[in-house]
Amino acid sequence: MEVREATADDHAAIDALALEAWQVLKPGYDPQAWDKLLTSVGRMSSLATEGRLLVATTSEQVAGAVGYMPPGRSNPKIFPVEWPSIRMLVVRPSCRRRGMGKALMHACIQQALKDGAQCIGLHTSPIMEVALPMYLRMGFIKDAELPPIAGAPYARYVLALGAPLVPVEGANVPIGQ
Repeated sequence: MEVREATADDHAAIDALALEAWQVLKPGYDPQAWDKLLTSVGRMSSLATEGRLLVATTSEQVAGAVGYMPPGRSNPKIFPVEWPSIRMLVVRPSCRRRGMGKALMHACIQQALKDGAQCIGLHTSPIMEVALPMYLRMGFIKDAELPPIAGAPYARYVLALGAPLVPVEGANVPIGQ
């Protein structure tokens, strides 16, 4: 596995991956809001216009992706302006539990450290039964309830930066790019 900056050539694969990865979440959202939400999810590559889009690749495919929003680019309705944030971590269902999500998270955290941030935020929901426990194991703490999104409960989580990160085995994560 390699974690790298996405290129424009990756955008269609990232959008398709996001749609595939989110299918398991459908039962947690309001059925009336699902199609509209999925339309937004299917435009994941648009995150590259405001921040960095990173991908985890295997020799065959883009298997994971995440958006990193630097300080000043995060959604101001959710995050303080000085916070960088992590957006839309997705991993292909057939590639889950192999460390790709954690490697992508570490790449975002490394970028936040390079940007001089004191913390990094994300927003998530308990319906994300794989991601939320991983975030908690990584040290993120819940610091604010947020309004529901498409009928699902959401909250903001934050990780204070400064403590050394544990390397992810088998991941080639570029540092400070």
